[in-house]
Amino acid sequence: MEPNKKKDVALLFLAEISRMKPERLQDVIRSVVGEELASAMFNYARQVIEADANKVVENAASMIILGYLIRAYETGAIPSENTTV
Repeated sequence: MEPNKKKDVALLFLAEISRMKPERLQDVIRSVVGEELASAMFNYARQVIEADANKVVENAASMIILGYLIRAYETGAIPSENTTV
């Protein structure tokens, strides 16, 4: 996927979830992420934010990027170190 296309898709998704009713968002999280993984991610986010609460924006951005990387890893989109990109 082209870099601009990735950005466009991400912005569309972020706009969509910002308009979602909280109940719908919770249903999506439960069905797509699962309660166990969501809990692990919330705990990790808490640890990162508590480590330096003055960097809330940077920490939030890092969490979003980390979520994207986890998804890419799940789909095999992250090549191993031995693979030429």
